[in-house]
Amino acid sequence: MISCTEFIPSYSELFSFLEERYGFAEVERYWNDIFNPERNGVLNRKVREHGIRGCYEYWAYSLNEEAADFKMMLNERDGWFSIEMRHCPSKGRLLALSHIKPYDKYCLHCDLYRKTVEKYGLCYDYDFTDTDRACCATLIYDPKIYRGRRIKTDDTLVMDRQAQDNRYLHREFHNYMSMGLEYLGTHFGQEAVEAYLRRFARNYYAPLIESIRKDGLAPLGEQIRETYRAEEAEDVAHIALEGDNLRVRIDACPAVAYLRAQGWTPSTWFGESTRVVMDEIARQTGLDFVMSSYAPETGAAEYAFAKRP
Repeated sequence: MISCTEFIPSYSELFSFLEERYGFAEVERYWNDIFNPERNGVLNRKVREHGIRGCYEYWAYSLNEEAADFKMMLNERDGWFSIEMRHCPSKGRLLALSHIKPYDKYCLHCDLYRKTVEKYGLCYDYDFTDTDRACCATLIYDPKIYRGRRIKTDDTLVMDRQAQDNRYLHREFHNYMSMGLEYLGTHFGQEAVEAYLRRFARNYYAPLIESIRKDGLAPLGEQIRETYRAEEAEDVAHIALEGDNLRVRIDACPAVAYLRAQGWTPSTWFGESTRVVMDEIARQTGLDFVMSSYAPETGAAEYAFAKRP
């Protein structure tokens, strides 16, 4: 499993993979697919039911789960909603990774939220001028009401949060991981799914790979444990390190549990995000790897690593 706290680099790597293999037009096709208003269920439902207030409700939930540093304002009477992103948790996390190169057009994918809000007659303006510093701004407005002025009145809703006000745990990212794998598998087959996941594993886990080469299996066991700890599901992971062998049993995958609880069916290829990533780490470190079981319904799995004689 790729934790939702590790999703952003996997997202960036997917964009890079698609462009390098198939060109930027394919990246745009992918963005248009995953941001289809009918698939972006939460925002679509919020705006359909509550109009421009639905934007406030959606991003209040999303940005707090992502531990963003932001200020939002909503003035329904004057028909406008704004987000001042002082530090984007997604782009900020990418910029903080010295060993991985962010996709150079990464921030453009956020503009695809436009498709949902415009479906309901709202207008959307995005300011990308400071994305190289993980900053941006958004204005969404109702053209039937908005007169080009933003004035903070007594009935303006304001939410002002700093990153430290929240814990970074945005489980909705599991759905985007599932959709990404589904898109690759459906359009390009198993080989593309594996190639992407192997690329991600080599690049993102490069420091871990070096640690395993230096210190053996212990860092790998701790990384797997930390993955489930980050998901607040450490109790489902049973990790046993005995000499040159590391055995892992997962009672149930928290990502699969979240997806099914939300009414989403995990991609046919979702289990590959564990098998292929672990296999690539093993390849890069000279270990043997075997996944002896995986249950798609729950994500329960058993796998093991062994140092070669």
